[in-house]
Amino acid sequence: MATYKEKVGTSVVNYAGNYPGVVKGELWYDSTNKDFKYQYLNVTTAGSWRTGANLNTARTTAAGAGASNASGLTFAGSPIPGVAGKTELYDGTSWTEVGDLTKGGTGLGGTGTSTSALAFGREDPFPPTGANPDNLTEVWNGTNWTEVANLNSVRSRMGSAGVDNTSALCISGLPASPGALVEQWNGVSWTEIADVNDPRWGLGANGTVTSALAYGGIDGPTTNTANTESWNGTSWTEVSDLNTARRELGSGGADNTSALAFGGESNPTTIVAITEEWNGTNWTETSDLNTTRNNLAGNGTATSALGYGGNTPSTTAATEEWTGAGVPIGAWSTATPMNRGKYTGAGAGTQTSALYFGGNYPPGDNLTAETEFYNGSTWTELADLNTARQNISGGGVKTSALGFGGFVPPGNTITGATESWNDTSWSNKPDLGTPRKSLGVAGVSNSSILGFGGDDFSPPTRQQALTEAWNGTAWSEVADLNTARFVLGGSGTKTAALAFGGYDFDPNVTAATEQWNGTSWTNMNSMNTAGYNLAGAGTVTATLAFGRNPPATSGVTEEWNGVSWAETSDLNAGRNDLAGCGTTTAALAMGGTPPAAGQTEEWNVPSNVIKTLTD
Repeated sequence: MATYKEKVGTSVVNYAGNYPGVVKGELWYDSTNKDFKYQYLNVTTAGSWRTGANLNTARTTAAGAGASNASGLTFAGSPIPGVAGKTELYDGTSWTEVGDLTKGGTGLGGTGTSTSALAFGREDPFPPTGANPDNLTEVWNGTNWTEVANLNSVRSRMGSAGVDNTSALCISGLPASPGALVEQWNGVSWTEIADVNDPRWGLGANGTVTSALAYGGIDGPTTNTANTESWNGTSWTEVSDLNTARRELGSGGADNTSALAFGGESNPTTIVAITEEWNGTNWTETSDLNTTRNNLAGNGTATSALGYGGNTPSTTAATEEWTGAGVPIGAWSTATPMNRGKYTGAGAGTQTSALYFGGNYPPGDNLTAETEFYNGSTWTELADLNTARQNISGGGVKTSALGFGGFVPPGNTITGATESWNDTSWSNKPDLGTPRKSLGVAGVSNSSILGFGGDDFSPPTRQQALTEAWNGTAWSEVADLNTARFVLGGSGTKTAALAFGGYDFDPNVTAATEQWNGTSWTNMNSMNTAGYNLAGAGTVTATLAFGRNPPATSGVTEEWNGVSWAETSDLNAGRNDLAGCGTTTAALAMGGTPPAAGQTEEWNVPSNVIKTLTD
């Protein structure tokens, strides 16, 4: 039997602790803990849908193209004249209207990417289904649509496959006779090729001109089918059926070994949210769409897809992003703790260059002015704040930060005191307009900060909706939050910020999220788990929220994509009253309680899992 060295090419490394030089699949011996260990990539174990930004124009029976859940193109659809030939482009955050098709319609085919797409066939947007189908073909070059050579047969509600505007399949569709036709596009013209075995319309399809899959649809006057056929570049072969027969479904996938089927209408006329994944042999039901619908469009792959529009039964603009199993995800790893365990302090900077200042430390109440600097490996004490305090708010970067508000001695006295950090020392600046503690914060330097919400400690209504902007010289009051609260999270900049979570006494704990555009606050989708005393890191369109109360030891972490929150990997040490900084791919969690041990954790995407063989 071969030795480990003969198989891998190296001996088992002996290392005290977790081996930093490990590569994928390598085994090492942890001499400190007396265990054999190995490391592997941290990935999703199951697929899921999350809410994306709505289309600008709600539509149904439209077409789609695109490579992933961060890149999509949708065009035409119904109702007319509301939709006509309208085309919209998705960038992972929002939809933007771009150049219209030369001719509108519904039930057309679509393939390709957001910069190189093909639209073919279509029908009139008026009953009956399949009315006046045509054979028009148009190519998209990333800017405009141009009419090119027509299909050989008029067609609508067909299946579509292809990678760009030079290579596509038009599969089956209406009219029902001859509905088995398949045509191939080579960038210049269409050619009829081998027919499908089961003529149908309203089907899903995906793949390339040499490796495609067709599934579902309706193959009789009122009969939905679960039939699936695989294309190898020469002929169609029947393979394993969908678990749920349906028509007018969304689809995505790279080839005939990998596909995603979602939504649609099952027998007799039930709109469904069912999602099924194809592995080359069988279909497996997985996580449902959040919005039940049929006649939706889709694009992408089995691991990264988009679904948008459709009927619920009313016409919808809803967009959902699919992330499949096996996709790399983030995780928290324990780092060097602070020199002193603290909580209710403030943070600023990045994962590898961060400040923590102010706060409280046990036992009892010990308000501190300490400032500590994290360089990605260790903590170093720097110059103290001029005023010791807890529940301080702050933001910025390591070389240019601002701290303001909080509780100061004697007792718990509310202050509006503001201090500016220049990478060497703190200097006193003009106070907040309204003294308070536990504000949400967004900002990038000691001259550009937004402070919002907070607690002025003046019963009976302590929570505040006040927002103040700092310009490096003075604070000025701007538009209030919609929901008054304190001990909330914040992220972003002075002109583009996010406020989330907090405490408002009625109903106490909130999951409310609001977005600031430089002028006003807008209510957005709430977090999945309400909480206060949480930390945040990131931008207005990409934020990480972590820790919180209740419970006091919550490690819940949620990620914001500009539209919705999704839960991800928890902190290793659940806690509240912590500080945070960084981005959604490289964040830092510091301090917090219980216990107040100065815990520091780094968030990274992608991340690794270390496995102990004796586990």
